[in-house]
Amino acid sequence: MIAFFRNLLASIVGFFISLFLLFGVLIIIAVAISSKGKKKVTVDNNSILKITLDDKISEKPVDNPFENISFLSKEMHMPLSIKTITEEIKRAAEDKKIKGIYLDLGLMPQSLPMLEEIRIALIDFKKSGKFIYAYSELYNQRNYYIASVADSIYLNNVGSFAFAGFHSEQMFLKGLFDKLDIQPKLIRAGKYKSAGEMFIRSNNSEANREQLMAYINSCYDDYINKIAGARKLDPNTLKDIANKLSIRFPEDAVRTKLVDKLAYKDEVLSAMKRAIKIKENENLKFVNLLDYKNVLPAPNSSDAKIALIYAVGEINSGEGSDESIGSEKLSATIRKARMDDDVKAIVLRINSPGGSALASDIIWREVVLAKKKKPVIVSMGDLAASGGYYIAAPADYIIAEPNTITGSIGVFALLPSMKKFWEKDLGITWDRIQTGKYADLGNPNREMLPEEEAIIQNYVDTTYSQFKRRVSQGRHLPLATVDSIAQGRIYSGIQGKKLGLVDELGNLDLAIATAAKRAKLSAYELQIMPKYDNKWSLLTKGLTESRVNLIKEELGDKYIILKKAQSATERSGVLMLCPVDVTIY
Repeated sequence: MIAFFRNLLASIVGFFISLFLLFGVLIIIAVAISSKGKKKVTVDNNSILKITLDDKISEKPVDNPFENISFLSKEMHMPLSIKTITEEIKRAAEDKKIKGIYLDLGLMPQSLPMLEEIRIALIDFKKSGKFIYAYSELYNQRNYYIASVADSIYLNNVGSFAFAGFHSEQMFLKGLFDKLDIQPKLIRAGKYKSAGEMFIRSNNSEANREQLMAYINSCYDDYINKIAGARKLDPNTLKDIANKLSIRFPEDAVRTKLVDKLAYKDEVLSAMKRAIKIKENENLKFVNLLDYKNVLPAPNSSDAKIALIYAVGEINSGEGSDESIGSEKLSATIRKARMDDDVKAIVLRINSPGGSALASDIIWREVVLAKKKKPVIVSMGDLAASGGYYIAAPADYIIAEPNTITGSIGVFALLPSMKKFWEKDLGITWDRIQTGKYADLGNPNREMLPEEEAIIQNYVDTTYSQFKRRVSQGRHLPLATVDSIAQGRIYSGIQGKKLGLVDELGNLDLAIATAAKRAKLSAYELQIMPKYDNKWSLLTKGLTESRVNLIKEELGDKYIILKKAQSATERSGVLMLCPVDVTIY
């Protein structure tokens, strides 16, 4: 038996050594090939730009060191950024070799604000006079939002079309925490500050239900109005179609004028051949976004720069990462752009639910200083709420998507009590020695005293008052007005504009154009900041994501529950964090 385990152990060790050596070789190949530059891509005459959007889209552009290695480019690929996609659509409009766009749409994981960015780019593309054809075997409310701008919308003859209105679902973990004998203590300022409610309730509070309903209705009205405009239909008719579930079979989608024609893919391809006037026996020349972005654009010789600074993820102290904002790194990046005389304006692209109040204030300070030297324009992505709005507030001008989650001007602290869990479930007890009454304030291994809760409530209230003052100063709004619209309540971009929290609705391109106008620039170079991961860390990230994906696949829905439960015990300090789980389906 001992020999068996010895051999088993030797086999396992040998396997991991081989795996390590294999990836070492891959790294060398990747660095060697990518150092030679990007692969050459040529576009033939009468080409069509093919867009699928069935993969994840990132907020920030990241180069892929494995892109030139055919057998690794798909497995280790980095997702295209929203900026890259919109830039390539814009470039295709001016490219004489590109005759049109083919939207071959499957199910898409993108959020509505990201889809809005792409939709605006497609609408601008149509001004070139080139065609857009859309085809899908299954339309849902996400991919149809993109398809609705097309000149011709095709649905597979036996496909499906889901159009039933929006819904959003929230998860609550109180029952789980009750079973584990964990008692989270939520201390907050703001009637609508619901970020911690998932740990202390079994359903939505009345205040949270009210704000979520208002947000979703705002998004739905915007969605319906834009589709109605694109298809030349009455918005109320569309709502009636959704409420009655009038589209149940493919023919219903044509009857209600949401689809132009039922067709198989070969028939759609034939229609495009006729559009570009080639023979039926000739092949269409498609170029996808991944390849098209490698067609080098004309060089920009301007010395003037606009710094496009990305603030993506939760806000914490330290350096942060690709998925989180570190106050040290982001504040240093803004400072660098402020001190660079060649940078004439700053666009701060925020996609963040907030996080640490302290870290948010450190970043806020750098935005204030930058604004004194040059224009600072904020572009809001999926969400710029709570701490994400805190760092946006001092900017010269704020541009949000219609469906951006913003506001959430409120503060909370979440402190779990683990005492019963340790003692009852695991038989673990704790004893402590301390020099003062509050030496272990916030200790999760014992129950919180009433006077301790009062102290933390004071911290929260003081931070909340500061938050409101920052918004009042940055947005030039009376403090009483800010107090009335704060209370931790979330808003859509549309609602935020009406309340004065947002200046204009639009996409990232509009923010960049606004920055150029305010800096009086007719030509400029876009400088993306901060610097991104090198090839080695990207490989590590790819391997880490592969490991996480395996765990997700194994645990299924339990993985989400695990991550949410984990977050209750990991966060510390006073937080400016939005309830980020407002996913619209």
